[in-house]
Amino acid sequence: MAPLGRFKLRTMLENGLPRSLQHPLEFLFGNSLTESEQEMVSIVESIRQTVARRTSSLEVLNREGKVCQISPTQMAKGVSIDPESGTFLFLCSEGFRARTILELGSGAGISGCHLASSAYCERFITVEASPNLASLARENIRQVSNEVEVVNALFDQALDKILPNLKGGIDLAFIDGHHKYEATLHYLRRLEPHLNKGGLVVFDDIHLSRGMWQAWQVIKRWKGFRYTIGAGRFGLCLWEGSAFTPVTYNLCPYLGCFRPRLARSLLIDHRSP
Repeated sequence: MAPLGRFKLRTMLENGLPRSLQHPLEFLFGNSLTESEQEMVSIVESIRQTVARRTSSLEVLNREGKVCQISPTQMAKGVSIDPESGTFLFLCSEGFRARTILELGSGAGISGCHLASSAYCERFITVEASPNLASLARENIRQVSNEVEVVNALFDQALDKILPNLKGGIDLAFIDGHHKYEATLHYLRRLEPHLNKGGLVVFDDIHLSRGMWQAWQVIKRWKGFRYTIGAGRFGLCLWEGSAFTPVTYNLCPYLGCFRPRLARSLLIDHRSP
């Protein structure tokens, strides 16, 4: 399906899709990385391996808001974002030259490491409800960036503190946590006034559940977005701020249907219950 996907992407670019998404999406269809990109990804993947080698279990919050234990190997290789998807986030961060990045759902900080690795990132803010994971995420992300702020709080509590003091707006937002219909739309409404024109919002796990899929059906037609794209596990949305209906593309058929991993579907939401 990759050749058909590449043809579809070329058509999208010819029809006006910003070139900032070209390299990230081409990567999903098999295009290679530059040497410097490979080096950066290797650094993050070495951090993942370090997490997997830890000896003590990690405390996380499950979907009911209860504390449970998970092994470092499960966190690094089952719950954390996979290498390909993490690389995609890194390429998005680079392609959009995102200076201020906000992540909802730190986990162990692997996705944060990918996002914050961009040379253009000047401020990286990530939110995690579990104290154990927030500490680990801070430790990991600081290995790739000094401009990191890890907020250990429930999503709404954190946003109450972050958004009023967020000067310069948000260039890239990654929403990964509390994978439910109402919650997903709620966080988008909260972030909307702070999104910079031309910025990118990435929704993770749009195929994870019926609720997430229904939320994506609403989001992809959300007024204010210029383009919305179903890209495998991700929903990509480019913010314009105007009131027109976005141009919507679906690359999922060319990328394969994302099948949620058991660990992600059962465990972490990082959010308010």
